[in-house]
Amino acid sequence: MPIVETKIFKTNRSQAVRLPKLVAFPERVKLVEIIAVGNKRIIVPKGQAWDEWFDAPGVSEDFMEQRSQEDDQSRNPL
Repeated sequence: MPIVETKIFKTNRSQAVRLPKLVAFPERVKLVEIIAVGNKRIIVPKGQAWDEWFDAPGVSEDFMEQRSQEDDQSRNPL
């Protein structure tokens, strides 16, 4: 993944970032979502923020294999 440096500038009272050609979105992308994570900003095409997470491989077969599960509690009905 390339790392490219660019500047933040002000337009009216908003900050803006010009994306250099090397990291620019395809022309078809017209709207983006910005996710703030601490002092980082992640810019993704609108509606695709969770796509990568859901497309990733699932957990391994031994995930939480050693987890102890308590029996269900029985409660008086309301």
